[in-house]
Amino acid sequence: MKTRNYALMLFAGVALLVTSCVNEREISVAQIGKDEIAFRLGRVQTKASAEDFFISIPEKVASFRASNGENYAIEETVTLLDGAPETKGTPAFTENVSSLYGAFSAIAFKDGGDKLDDAEFPFNEGTGFWSHYYWGGIWDEAPFTFYMRMPSAPAGVTSAYTYDNTTNKSIKFSYTSPEKAVDQEDILFSSATMANERENGKTVTFYHALTGIKFANFYTNSGIPGAEAVTKTIIKEVTLAGVKNTGTCEMIFNGVDDETRSWDVANWTGVSGSVTFTLSNLSDTTNYSGGQYGLDTLLNSTAKARNLNDADGSLTFWIVPQSFKDSTVMITMKCDLELVKGDNTRRTVQDTTITVSLGARNWQAGELHTFTLKPVIVGIELEDHMDEDKFVKSNVRVDNTGNVFEYVRINMIGNWVGEVQTAEDEFDSNEVILMGYTTSDPEDSTEVEFWNDKDGKTTYGEFDFLTPQSHQVPAVNGVADSIVNNWVRYDKYYYYILPIGPNDAITDQLFGEYTVGPSPEFWIPDQWGTRRKARNVHLIIDLMVQAIPAPVDENGNVLDNEDGEGYIRAWLDALDKTDYDDLLDL
Repeated sequence: MKTRNYALMLFAGVALLVTSCVNEREISVAQIGKDEIAFRLGRVQTKASAEDFFISIPEKVASFRASNGENYAIEETVTLLDGAPETKGTPAFTENVSSLYGAFSAIAFKDGGDKLDDAEFPFNEGTGFWSHYYWGGIWDEAPFTFYMRMPSAPAGVTSAYTYDNTTNKSIKFSYTSPEKAVDQEDILFSSATMANERENGKTVTFYHALTGIKFANFYTNSGIPGAEAVTKTIIKEVTLAGVKNTGTCEMIFNGVDDETRSWDVANWTGVSGSVTFTLSNLSDTTNYSGGQYGLDTLLNSTAKARNLNDADGSLTFWIVPQSFKDSTVMITMKCDLELVKGDNTRRTVQDTTITVSLGARNWQAGELHTFTLKPVIVGIELEDHMDEDKFVKSNVRVDNTGNVFEYVRINMIGNWVGEVQTAEDEFDSNEVILMGYTTSDPEDSTEVEFWNDKDGKTTYGEFDFLTPQSHQVPAVNGVADSIVNNWVRYDKYYYYILPIGPNDAITDQLFGEYTVGPSPEFWIPDQWGTRRKARNVHLIIDLMVQAIPAPVDENGNVLDNEDGEGYIRAWLDALDKTDYDDLLDL
């Protein structure tokens, strides 16, 4: 039995009336005594909000058909690490930030001059501070500037740090990604100047030097009421090949403000190399429950060894920020897939290997790129515009909210709606679709003409540039302008002839405008046969939008469309039809 993926949206017609910085207050400087200093842990932002830190909607990277007969897609989502620090793939929460970092280092310079001191600040569980209580009389040298790095000795830094305490207020170092992915970790840097008044509570803002590349498992039990509707995609091994792994980074803090992001601070040069990183033996299915890897603690050895996030069983690499224009970077994932359909038929496939070429990308410091393997999702949204008086409808737009290429069609239905008079001066307040006669004369059997859009004109209004109906499939452009703005009509459906990619939209107009004319009178017999006039008569146009997935190859390229008729074959297949002319009788 063929698997069908559909999206259906009904636009209930409009009536036509006649968002890391670790956190700005994550860490602040506190003066303990004359020559004592500590860095106090403030409130920790544990999660970045979608509104502030979500900077892209999921974008399909590739799609494929698994041996269980189901279609899957790999999505990429980009979020900002500024606001939710992560290291070794594990978010830094209030409960674990001290365990993650353990200690960080700070070095101080007399403002514009010599180095004053260099110290490591371990976290003191008793006081809740990262503290080094005696720091060589540094406060007597104020104003001074200190520079901070977290963790204290990050893996991959291959040179001594150099500091510019004059112009750029910067930290500079060379870096080569650790060969083992489990040794890669998020690296954060910061700088702040302390004034003569020895102020307490100086805010310290951290910035990320690297880019996170994360791979997430997927689980859902939604979508099919009453059934064991479960989808699981478990990544057992992942390889990231062809990435650049070395370069020189200068973290420049001069001129930072509340709007500064990590990619504004991290200046990478000489980025080069081409290596392969692998994480393997990741299928800890014994702890898999409720759709998540049930790690016993936030920071147990399993989580660290596997670069896993406790929340969603995901895997994270930390790499040099880089751009590439071609298909040099490849992702290979070894996965287990499981899908339980609405009839409780379980479809599984073990050890499926998926290889994807990423094409052109720009990975910036402070970004987290998450790749998730999901079943094919077909989704659409529709919007249009009404003028203030609600007489003119225009600017119909269809958005692909799914993760695959889609073909789209629209059915346009118009109905007169109003309140029926049940007796003299008595009305049913519920609006209903109206059907009735043109006059009150019981001898006149002329019924009110239905609204229709077949000719671009109606008795009650007029379309501007509506595509006419084609009486042959495929429609021939130039014959009565059968194809207008890439729309064509067979019977009651308007088909968009081009495939629409994920996150893309149809902006080619289905019609320019529809302007409604005067509403007709509806005379409707009551229960005694007396015709009574309906009131508040107005037109409602419903646009019913349907979408189906376009067939694609393993790289997500649309198949079977060399002749421009792929949309016809896709719709016939989805509707279990075989003959082109079947589209003329729907």
